[in-house]
Amino acid sequence: MRLRRGTRPPRRRSVGLKFAAAVGAVVLGVLSVSFTGATGLMAMRTDVDRLIDDELTVLRSVGDLALTLYDTETTGLRALATTESAANQRSAVTLDEVLLPRLQEQLATARRLLAADPEASRLLDQVARDLVQLGRLRQDAEAASATAAGRSAVAGQAVALFQRMTSAVKEVRLHEYAAAERSGAEARATYGRTLLRLIAGTTASLLIALTVVLLLVRDLVPRLRSYARFATDVAAERHAGLLDPRGGDELAELGRALDHMVVRTEAARRQEAEQSEFVDTLQVTGTEHEAHELVQRHIERTVPGSAAVVLKRNNSENRLDAATALAADDPLVARLPGAEPRACLALRFGRSHGEEPERRPLLRCQLCAGRGERTTCEPLLVGGQVIGSVLVSHQDRLDADAETRIKSSVAQAAPVLGNLRNLALAEFRANNDSLTGLPNKRATDDTLKRMVAQANRSITPLAALMLDLDHFKQVNDRFGHAKGDEVLAAVGAAVRSCLRAGDFAGRFGGEELLVLLPDTTAEGALIVAEKLRTTIAAITVPGVHRDITVSIGVADLIQHGGDARGLLRQSDRALYAAKAAGRNRTVLAGSPDDARTPDDARTPDTARTPDTARTPDTART
Repeated sequence: MRLRRGTRPPRRRSVGLKFAAAVGAVVLGVLSVSFTGATGLMAMRTDVDRLIDDELTVLRSVGDLALTLYDTETTGLRALATTESAANQRSAVTLDEVLLPRLQEQLATARRLLAADPEASRLLDQVARDLVQLGRLRQDAEAASATAAGRSAVAGQAVALFQRMTSAVKEVRLHEYAAAERSGAEARATYGRTLLRLIAGTTASLLIALTVVLLLVRDLVPRLRSYARFATDVAAERHAGLLDPRGGDELAELGRALDHMVVRTEAARRQEAEQSEFVDTLQVTGTEHEAHELVQRHIERTVPGSAAVVLKRNNSENRLDAATALAADDPLVARLPGAEPRACLALRFGRSHGEEPERRPLLRCQLCAGRGERTTCEPLLVGGQVIGSVLVSHQDRLDADAETRIKSSVAQAAPVLGNLRNLALAEFRANNDSLTGLPNKRATDDTLKRMVAQANRSITPLAALMLDLDHFKQVNDRFGHAKGDEVLAAVGAAVRSCLRAGDFAGRFGGEELLVLLPDTTAEGALIVAEKLRTTIAAITVPGVHRDITVSIGVADLIQHGGDARGLLRQSDRALYAAKAAGRNRTVLAGSPDDARTPDDARTPDTARTPDTARTPDTART
């Protein structure tokens, strides 16, 4: 696929990568939600476990403290209330060795666990002070144990201390219950936050995934629909424009491929139409020249900026000529004269040949070398025979399509050119005398009628010259018929050299020639006749040792003929007058020389025999 000049290829972003990005966004969102939820749940679980452990430890410690305090209160009050020394002793031992140390230890544990709680620390500090005071009360109880009033007073103070400590421990328990409620609230808050994060993460992931999907749908679906419509229109041959896609993914590459395919299809369709037009037009061409020019124009249209020349072999196939016009500065103008067909390598090899200025091949083409530009030469092959070639000059290197079009055009044109060449050659041979190179009797008769009709329509003069070689039978008898043929060929060439492009000369029969001069009066015809006579008199043929002369009769259509038959009769009458007057001279019809010729000495026009049975000029005397 080709890019427009000056543009950079778009960066490729594949559809697979886009879908991978979408899936990645969804996976990332899910992972984000999962991570957020897992993090929140782990944090919540950690908080709950810590809360439960802390609260259980604290509540267990406070509970143990309360139970121990209750046992201490019971045992202490019993010790203060009894009067029996043994019971008192047992209670005192229980207090000192079991309950009070345990109470001290549990109090210390509770104070350590609740050191971060100012209110609980204050209450536990109060319990510790009350325990110290309880110790003092026991000492006072020992001193006052002798009297009942003393024991009662100490017991009352102890009850008050125990009540205060019990109240403090109870407040600590209530305070811890409140702290547990707060911890629960915090756990519930953590759960709520985690739930909110989960909801937010899930929503964000869904939104991101939905956004990516919508973007992909918005990007891909319209393009797929437009590509489908475009392909349908192209298949139905109602294409109008190109996709001109943007982007660098596979769909954009598909769009550019569709555009490239449409451009190539349109170019192929246009080339096919041009080729069909070329073939159809080529079939109706009437002449070689017309067909050659058509091939030239078609090749130059097919390869813009090129110049084409059609080269052909001459009828003798010993020379190569330009069948189409050449520019004045074309090197072929100087190279073609005298060039043999083998000078063109395409004709020599019978295949395509190209020349490039930067290359130095082993064998250079004599016609293409040194042109300063690239050339492509295609041979015109017909039935295995090379009848010519088509030389295409171009500045840029041809692509494969251009080379194919040139080959196809030349291959299609070759049979038509070959047929036209054969037809032209057959027509030339049918209308021309092979010996003199002049038109034969049939072509001469047709031309006489046509030129007389044209002169009568346009009321313009037309002169006729009837020429006959003097004593031509003696040439054949003395020097042979081969030399006589050479004399006729030399006379034909001399006659052609003296005439204008619009004049006509043909072999009328045997050694007799007819010359028609349009737009020429009798006086002008006499001048041309004398020029012909003197030119023929100057001919020398090797091996013919005698003068070659000609007698000429001149007639004018308006003055002497009136029609083709009359013009021919009058010029023939003047010819016989020239013979009767001594030969090697020119006589004008109606002149005194023509009047001296007796009528019975002239052969009437109706008595003329065919070319092959004409009587030599000795029979006219």
